[in-house]
Amino acid sequence: MNPPTRGRGRPRRTEADAKIVEAARALLSEGGYRALGLDEVARRAGTAKTSIYRRWPSKAALAAEIIRREVPPPANLPDRESAERAFEELMNGPLGGVVASLIGEAQENDETRAIVVALIEPYRRGADDETAAAILGSILFRRLLG
Repeated sequence: MNPPTRGRGRPRRTEADAKIVEAARALLSEGGYRALGLDEVARRAGTAKTSIYRRWPSKAALAAEIIRREVPPPANLPDRESAERAFEELMNGPLGGVVASLIGEAQENDETRAIVVALIEPYRRGADDETAAAILGSILFRRLLG
């Protein structure tokens, strides 16, 4: 049997993933989504910006990964009330502002829209579009009004 072949270029540093995520998490904590600059993430992580793009295709994808790690999506939401409560916890939690920023950016960017749809899918699983819109929309509206 032949040994597995390696891809082109240098092998990925496995510890780089953790450093990139930690640097991005710190920036999100310090200043929200607007503060998440990939140049600064690369500087803090001690890696090249291209290393970030090899792992996450965009700033939005990196932010969504951090949200998923910090607030794992619910595995099973048996009813509308459970779904509403889980989404409200996400939006009112420490990364709720980041989620709101991603939703705002999704209005103008198809890639970010796809990322947001995948991010919130577990919160609308099992609900028809009208019910999901009612649940998620009311929470987003309340957040907008403060």
